[in-house]
Amino acid sequence: MVKEKLNVKTVLGVSNVSFGLPNRDLINRTFLAASLFAGLDLPIINPMDKDMMDTIMASKVLWNEDKGAADYLEYNKNTSGEQIIVKDKKEQKEDDLFEIIIKGIKDKAKTATIKLLEDREPLSLVDEYIVPALDLVGEKYERGETFLPQLIQSAETVKNVFEVIRERLSKEGSAQLSNGKIVLATVKGDIHDIGKNIVKVLLENYNYEVIDLGRDVAKEKVIEAAVENDVKLIGLSALMTTTVKNMEETIKVLKGLDKDYVIMVGGAVLNQDYADMINADYYAKDAKGAVTIAKKVLG
Repeated sequence: MVKEKLNVKTVLGVSNVSFGLPNRDLINRTFLAASLFAGLDLPIINPMDKDMMDTIMASKVLWNEDKGAADYLEYNKNTSGEQIIVKDKKEQKEDDLFEIIIKGIKDKAKTATIKLLEDREPLSLVDEYIVPALDLVGEKYERGETFLPQLIQSAETVKNVFEVIRERLSKEGSAQLSNGKIVLATVKGDIHDIGKNIVKVLLENYNYEVIDLGRDVAKEKVIEAAVENDVKLIGLSALMTTTVKNMEETIKVLKGLDKDYVIMVGGAVLNQDYADMINADYYAKDAKGAVTIAKKVLG
């Protein structure tokens, strides 16, 4: 009410609430989370209390004060893992396209790309900057050195780079940039498509043309898209155990057609054994795994 009526900042000594109670730390951090949700600006706490600091960092992410969870990711950085050493000094520069992609600095991507295209061929940027940078981010992701928000941020940055490259190729009348077509779909009965959407973003940034059929997709629509677009690789996603049966039926129909389709599957309820049981060709545990499969199948 103070914030709504007076529009002023608030300060609170959080730990007073637990005075005289056992396990005060639990009461304190629970009250801190509730207070932050209510709009508390400045909690008076012990900054050496990790549980309290953890609560503050997590709350800032949940209330969208920490945009992109940047501070939270830095706070939880895994410093014990083996670090990747980049030998080329030019890759350490803030304005270098490689570094821009690694750090996900979207607003600098187009300018850096335009500058590089002054004396480089568009497709050379793909081999020299984009793919190596995305591979590096993917390796760090697999080792737990970076996390999903950073992976997505790098992928979104590459989208801006490709926008410039495609414009240049279009002006020069060059062929479209594509490593091949892939059909993606969340199977019939399943409306969960966050994982599929992440896979789409990453595949597109490795120059694959994705035909995204969306969610709750019937097997007939998958077959129609595969035939019409003359694809080789099809990705199917399912989150619920009840819809894996529909995935299995879709695979069965595809395998019965007079075309050597390669099918990769993914989703929270799947694992390699389940993928083998429903006759899928590949199992992708995450978006990076889907890219690895695409490279193997399509190059």
